[in-house]
Parts: sequence; structure tokens; C-alpha cells
Amino acid sequence: MMNVRWGVGKIKYIAMKMSNKFLQFVGKLFLLRPAKLEADAKKSFQEMKEDQGRFIYDEDGFVYPFSDGERKVKWSSIERLEGYKQDLMTADQICMDITFEGSHVTFSEETPGWYIFQEKLHAALPGVSSSWEYDVMFPAFANNFTVLYEREDRKMPAATNFHALFKNIKRGKVQRALEKRGWTSRKESSVYTGLSNAWTELSLEDGASELLLHGIVAYHPDNIRLLDNIFDSLGVFYRYEIYDDQGVLLLEKKSALGK
Repeated sequence: MMNVRWGVGKIKYIAMKMSNKFLQFVGKLFLLRPAKLEADAKKSFQEMKEDQGRFIYDEDGFVYPFSDGERKVKWSSIERLEGYKQDLMTADQICMDITFEGSHVTFSEETPGWYIFQEKLHAALPGVSSSWEYDVMFPAFANNFTVLYEREDRKMPAATNFHALFKNIKRGKVQRALEKRGWTSRKESSVYTGLSNAWTELSLEDGASELLLHGIVAYHPDNIRLLDNIFDSLGVFYRYEIYDDQGVLLLEKKSALGK
């Protein structure tokens, strides 16, 4: 019995000694940790700031190996930039969505080369706020989606501003003409087709006696020229009107083929 008691006591004593040593070790570790963490953080952040990642820059843009292959993106081809905060449960991540030439890609602050990319971007597109990353951090628990930049010819109106009609033509022919020039289509019903690109969101539908096309169009001379070119190539009568956000008529056009 005595041996058992001694054994238990000895085990308690050894455990206590080990516990004290462990606590001393932990205490020393935590005493040293703040300074070490600060030094490591400074070094890590400096390395991140100087890391160019997989970006290759030249005078008018950058090259990047996207998931579908390496591509060159000119600063002038960027149509829209969107910034927001992504909730990853244990941390938040700042992200930027980029629309260019009909493509859409996302970079985040975890993308190698992020900091140099932001410097290059601000130099090329000075209209982008230099504080946007800080701005989207607040308020907490919200993604704080913000349009950071929109090219002049890609600024979308808030509501429907485009109305057009065509005579003596099938919906499929107009749809194919737009698709050949880069529009994406989606069939919504037997009489309705949605069409969109970087600067339009349109509905093409069968009317009682006419084909109707209406929706949102970013008003810019280059966009209007392209639409006129497509519509003229159809070889039928058409008419359209386009308005500003206040409902003021900006442009009205009829084809030269008569009613």
C-alpha cells in the first residue's frame, strides 16, 4: 500500500515539475513572440510588396497566365473594375473583378504581385481611388461592392433606355447578326430572347406585327456606329430611340428602306 501511495505521489511530483518547466517554456516563448512576430511580419509584408508575381508589364498593359492561357491585357481595354470584400469566415479578403474585351477575371490581395499590380493600375487609370481597399473594409459583415472604374463607352444607364423595332424579319436572323458581333444570347421563352455584351442588356421579342428590341445600351458614338452597322446589314426597315437617365431623347434613327 505504501508503495502505491509513493508511486502516486512520485507521479504527481514529476507531473508538477514537468508542468512547471512547460509553463516556464511557454512563458519564455510568449515573451519572445511579439518581437519575433513583428519582425517576421515586416519582412513578409515587404517581400509581398516587392513581389511581381506572374504579372509581366509593358508600357500599355500586362501579360498574365490566366486559367485559359496567357493573355495580354491593355489598360485601355479594361471596361470595368469592381472591388469588394469576401468573407472567408476566419478572415476577410479584398477582391477586384476586371472586365475587359468581353472577359471577366478576379484578382485578390492573396494573388502574388497584388501590390505592384495596384500601383501599375493606379498609374494607368488614375480615376481609381487610391483608398478603395480601405473603403471596402467597412462596414464589417458586408461585401461593400463598389464600382471602381467604368470606361466612358461602357457606362450603363440605370434603367431601360433603348427601344427598337424591325419589320419583315425573323427573330433568329437578328439574334444571329448580334451573336456574330460578340453578343451572348439566352432563350427565355418561345417569343423572347435575351442578348447581352459588355455594354448592352437587351430583350428581343416577337410583337404583334413587328420584331421588338429593347433594354439598356451604354450611349457612346462607337457603340451607336456598331449597332447601325449591324442593323443596316439586315436589309429591312428598322427604327430606334435612345434616351438618357432623365428620359430625354438622345437619338432617334430610321433606316432608309421606308416603312
